[in-house]
Amino acid sequence: MRTDWPIPELVTELSRPIVADVARVVLAELRADEEPVDRFLPVEAQDKLQETLARPGLVHPDWVRAMFRGDAAEAVLSDALYRALKDFSTLLPRLLVKVSPMGRFGVLGSAGALAEKLIEEIEKLIEPEIKSFLDDSTDRVLERAAEFTIAKIDDPASIEFRSTFVNFMLSKSPAFFLEVADDELVGDIGAVVEMTARHLAESPETQEGIRAWIDRAMDYCADKNLGEALQLDGSKPRPPITALADATWPVFANVVASPQAQEWMGALLDELLDEYERTATRERRP
Repeated sequence: MRTDWPIPELVTELSRPIVADVARVVLAELRADEEPVDRFLPVEAQDKLQETLARPGLVHPDWVRAMFRGDAAEAVLSDALYRALKDFSTLLPRLLVKVSPMGRFGVLGSAGALAEKLIEEIEKLIEPEIKSFLDDSTDRVLERAAEFTIAKIDDPASIEFRSTFVNFMLSKSPAFFLEVADDELVGDIGAVVEMTARHLAESPETQEGIRAWIDRAMDYCADKNLGEALQLDGSKPRPPITALADATWPVFANVVASPQAQEWMGALLDELLDEYERTATRERRP
């Protein structure tokens, strides 16, 4: 039996069965749920949510700026501007030729051919200028677009956009959101959880935070019984302890039954027995 489980490895091994078993069961049930999410929110809660979405200052400006940064934003904007400027550059020469004498006498074969040739030459000259303009101006356009959006972030149109987006999400079912959550994706998420658990277990900052939290909890509970610590009062509604136990017990039982937990508890028991035997031996000595 292994007795040298380091804490980071132990945390990682204990997190694996949770992700591997519990997550798959939960996701399988949610994938079969075709009812909209908004059924979980009463009408009063949905009204309150809409009020919250309309609150001024809800969206931090840095979120908006982040959306307008990066290669992806530049590529989308550059492509959109290129198409718009290209269409306009094609329309403008044709309009000018149309109102010119060549356009008015376009019924004559030679005049019409000359007009088309002129349009083609103008387009060839304009296209490099469009690309040069976009190369030099995309960053500035994105910055101005971000600042314009920030200036209008609490206008009625922006609030309506936020509300429409949230209403769309609420109108969809859990199955809609988990449509792409196949076993491969669950496995990838499991790997992320394992690596994160190991990182947190190894982090001195996390360890110090846990110790501080335990110390505060011990100080709070030092002179209280369980009912006082949980602030249980017969005159107040009791928390749904039974329901919480029913909901969390399968997860707890699954973790405890895992080979990793069994090994760790076995090693812990061996250490306790060894310590008991050493103590008993010391006490029997004359």
